[in-house]
Amino acid sequence: MALGEEALKAFWYLTGASAASTLGNTFLFLAVPLALLAHTGDPLVSVLSVAARTVPYVFAPFLGAFIDRYDRRTMFAGADVVQAAAVALIPVALWWDVTPAVFAALILQGLANVVSNVAADYGLIPALVPAERLDRAMSQFNTIILVARFAGPALAGVLVTVSGPSWALFLDAITFLLTAATVRFMPAMRPPGDRTPLGRMLREGVAYFRERPDIVRLTLVVSLYNLGAGALEPTLLVVGRERWGWSASALGVAVSGAALGAALGAWLSPRALINENRHRQIAVWFALSAAGAVLLMAPSPYAAAAGFVVLSIGEGGVNTATVSYRQKQIPPHLAGRVNTIIRGFVTGAVPVSAFLLGLTAQLGTNLGVFLPVVVSSMIVVPLWLLRNPARPPTSSPVSAAEAVT
Repeated sequence: MALGEEALKAFWYLTGASAASTLGNTFLFLAVPLALLAHTGDPLVSVLSVAARTVPYVFAPFLGAFIDRYDRRTMFAGADVVQAAAVALIPVALWWDVTPAVFAALILQGLANVVSNVAADYGLIPALVPAERLDRAMSQFNTIILVARFAGPALAGVLVTVSGPSWALFLDAITFLLTAATVRFMPAMRPPGDRTPLGRMLREGVAYFRERPDIVRLTLVVSLYNLGAGALEPTLLVVGRERWGWSASALGVAVSGAALGAALGAWLSPRALINENRHRQIAVWFALSAAGAVLLMAPSPYAAAAGFVVLSIGEGGVNTATVSYRQKQIPPHLAGRVNTIIRGFVTGAVPVSAFLLGLTAQLGTNLGVFLPVVVSSMIVVPLWLLRNPARPPTSSPVSAAEAVT
């Protein structure tokens, strides 16, 4: 009993520190596109900054074997230290006006982010939380993280306006160090002890992924959605600054509203799970995102911003539902490999979205700018409802008692 209480306490330490890190990371999301826009005057370069952070996810499957082989506490902490260093390098590169170095730092931060996120979501959290409480715990975790994202952009907008992007980025680097330090409060976790060659471990992960039609379909549908909507946030920042004439503070408030909407979706997500019908649950949130995407085409900037909020509610619900499903369905010893394969497709679609939206961001109407978002979000709803492949019996995740010693 004491061990279970210790593990749950560690879960809340992890949640609080991750929220602080997310709060700081919103400075990165806001400061870098605006700083690059100011340095280059090119909206495409600004929007492509999101591609630099997400391109590393294409290589995520090669990192999955390392996550499964080594202690996930160590992988998580080390990855956040690397992220802190990478983010701290960005203002230095901006001072010297070396744009390629900014993109290199973003790529390094993205690689470390792959390891950190997968180690936490599919390693640490399922090990710290009992299986019967995992849906609720993941909803709470995502809600708190997204509430931090709600507060972050408004604070970042004020900070960038008052002191410039550099101080915002240095504060973000500090929050990564705070998150890395939380491993000190976690119970020791038994390392997998698997010394299978890395190539074979990767093949095992690919084979399992291919054998699961439900997971393959989920991956392809979410990837298709991200092809259009994955780079929506930086596009909205560029359009808001260049065409709508909004200040950094006003843009921060708009992004904060969307984050609050995503937090609401994450909190409501398990409440939409009726009779364990995960397929229906995800369909509801996809449909809501599509409705928000239609609002983006409105000629009024305020209506488009409202559409961004509605779309974000749907995304918050989808993200929480799909993460919970993967936590329960993918065996713990394969979690790193299979989830990095999934993220390779899902987040690997974001650079394509950044390129598409970087081009349409230069068009003169909201209809033209946000058309890729509308098309992708509308397509995934019937595609998801088209067929519901049978899934194998739920794989029980490792319990806290089995995972900690």
